[in-house]
Amino acid sequence: MGNLPNGNSDVSFNNFTEVPYIPYKIIKAMRESTSVEAENFWKCLKYTTTDALDKPNLTEQEKKALIWKGNDSLENDYQVFLKPLIGSQLTDAQSQTQLRLFRYGGTPTNRMESILLYEFDIIVNEKASMVYYNSVLCARDDVMEAMLLSVLNGRDIGIGQNYLRYDRELSRTCQSLTNISNSKSFFGKSLVMGLLYKCPDLGGGC
Repeated sequence: MGNLPNGNSDVSFNNFTEVPYIPYKIIKAMRESTSVEAENFWKCLKYTTTDALDKPNLTEQEKKALIWKGNDSLENDYQVFLKPLIGSQLTDAQSQTQLRLFRYGGTPTNRMESILLYEFDIIVNEKASMVYYNSVLCARDDVMEAMLLSVLNGRDIGIGQNYLRYDRELSRTCQSLTNISNSKSFFGKSLVMGLLYKCPDLGGGC
């Protein structure tokens, strides 16, 4: 008798029970990183002025406070969501500066391995769309995307096999597009990254 619910063994077929944790693991990596790039990303989320990067680093509690907990209908009070759709009406610059992270798709390469893709939607209010970065006025969504990639591209998040990465050799779907807009008050871009998922990995664990 195998150790999978269907009676098979996870040394013969991929075990996907760890997959739901991956978005949490990605946000945890961003939250726990003490790099300048990670700190700048959180500052771009919280502070809507052009001098956001000159503001103090967020505390651990301030970062956690930006993440939607899943049971609060007042989504306007949060800026990081592990889902693609926000039901609340977003009416101000702070609530319209967001990160939405979710699984975009997945493709099996064989019965033991799959490529999983994750979409990062970076959304900014049009009145808070610029920020000074190394004394140059830059698009906020560009800066936020650059900070995300600096921290996460090649990062081991502790699930699956290999690393989260922005790599067209892994999947042709890995890309960045400016494709989000309500044609009035906010816009943004979608960044797709991927990882090779195999559980258990060659070392015997996910």
